Amino acid sequence: MGNVFTVCFSGTSCTRDEGEVSRPGSDKDIYDPATGYIPVRIHKELTGSLTATSPSVTVRGVGENDWAVPRNNSEPLVLDGPLRAPADLLKDAKPYSGGDQRSRVSALSGWDAAALALHAANLAARSGAKAFNFIGHSRGAVECVMAAWFLQAYGSPEVQAVPVRILAIDPVPGPGNWYGILTQLPPNVVEYVGVTAWDMLDTGFDGVVPRPNAKMAGTSQTLKLGTGSWTKLADNYQLTDPLAPAKSGMGQPTGYRLFACRGRHATVAGNMTSNGEYNAADVNASAARVPELVYRLARAYLTSWGSEFKVKSGVDTYSLPLRQQINLDQAVFDNMAGGPLRDSVRPGRPYVRQVSSISGRNPFNTYYLEDVVGDPPYRQPYPVTAARTGAGWVDWTFL
Repeated sequence: MGNVFTVCFSGTSCTRDEGEVSRPGSDKDIYDPATGYIPVRIHKELTGSLTATSPSVTVRGVGENDWAVPRNNSEPLVLDGPLRAPADLLKDAKPYSGGDQRSRVSALSGWDAAALALHAANLAARSGAKAFNFIGHSRGAVECVMAAWFLQAYGSPEVQAVPVRILAIDPVPGPGNWYGILTQLPPNVVEYVGVTAWDMLDTGFDGVVPRPNAKMAGTSQTLKLGTGSWTKLADNYQLTDPLAPAKSGMGQPTGYRLFACRGRHATVAGNMTSNGEYNAADVNASAARVPELVYRLARAYLTSWGSEFKVKSGVDTYSLPLRQQINLDQAVFDNMAGGPLRDSVRPGRPYVRQVSSISGRNPFNTYYLEDVVGDPPYRQPYPVTAARTGAGWVDWTFL
């Protein structure tokens, strides 16, 4: 494919050297040595250096500074061009550029995500590349979609025509407002791959499953950008909900793949602890097979999209044996979230992950993950409840 620029987005409270350098609150030994923290390790394997900015660049996570050292400072963001960002977006973004950005408030609210997405979009636009590949985890995965919108809305015609491909690892917007630019893919995204963790139940970690764009869905809708605020860019372009039940005659979208994967939010991005938490004393070889599988998936897609790695894969085991071992050792993943049986006497389904593709924070806009993915293959023990029913419009693949 050639002339590809890759942007690797870190998740909340993650530095640009996450998993490569230990710091207070983040011991690098919680990460699988073969995969590291996947977005950062991918960048390192594309460029050979953590600090490189071409042909790949990293973007820090919300509520955090760029590097483990210095601990109290971050680099200025690229906000003023080449994209023609509106005044309201620049005003909202500039407080998060440079200085000490480590903040518990920001980590919870995620307000700096727009600034980081604009920064990434500007870096991509000024690269002059003929294709943009975005990979991110958590809010970093959501920023992939936001950055694509900023390229679509504020780029020159030449930039708008550059295809964007996204690999989103457990995208989570957080508990705040879910704007349309989080829940809908813009027309410049030609491929989207989303991985959703099955065993993540923490409050505020509902996963977003963005809607396919018109070309993916095979429909004729045209883009009409919203006006009045950057937050409304996609409000007039919210297309078919991929989580809603299928209607007669609806085919599968093209260039759009959804994967369900065992493990917690951190597990699918490189964490190898038995509980998906952050104590290196809890590392577990069985848990490591999930990040190794996701890492292989990420490298495979990025390679097919034109990103060129300088080193061979850090995981020698092929995907099929990894999948088989994950399913043979399912107890470690069952124990991450409610055990092998997810039924409960408590109201609702407290041991079932929830996802959404609807703008807003209304809890009635969410779906239970087990209700939208279809039936897990009988050989793969994904815990479900007796209340499980139905399936969404878009097919899912179980890793």
